Amino acid sequence: MVDSKVGKDCKVALGANQVFGIGDWSLDGRTRAEIDDTEFGDEYTKYVLGVIDGGTISFSGNYKPGDTTGQVALEEYFDLDTEITDMRLYIDNTSYFEPCRTTGYLHPGKTTGAQTYLSSVRITGEPKSVDKGSLISVSFTARISGTMVLV
Repeated sequence: MVDSKVGKDCKVALGANQVFGIGDWSLDGRTRAEIDDTEFGDEYTKYVLGVIDGGTISFSGNYKPGDTTGQVALEEYFDLDTEITDMRLYIDNTSYFEPCRTTGYLHPGKTTGAQTYLSSVRITGEPKSVDKGSLISVSFTARISGTMVLV
């Protein structure tokens, strides 16, 4: 039997430090570039597949300016254009997605073709917004270089 996961058990963390105030996260997944290989005389467009784009991460919630090991650290990573290798997107109390930090990684379901993926994440946006009848909110976006793996 395969268990479903409940959103209330999720979180975003930098290593062991939870990013406080966050109430949702999204991992848009990998995509492969499609390169046009059409030439004169072709009846249909032809494509070849190119490199894989690791995708983006977005997460948002309530702004917590006192969260020095979470939200403030993410703002500093943005300011300093720092690679993050320990961002974790938890799906329950023990399992999470993180940038791949191993060599010889095999994607799930494969038995051959191990690859070296030393991956990282960079914060690309950190806007805040507020309405007179609500708490200040923050949202972060990040670009993945490489691949995220489930641990």
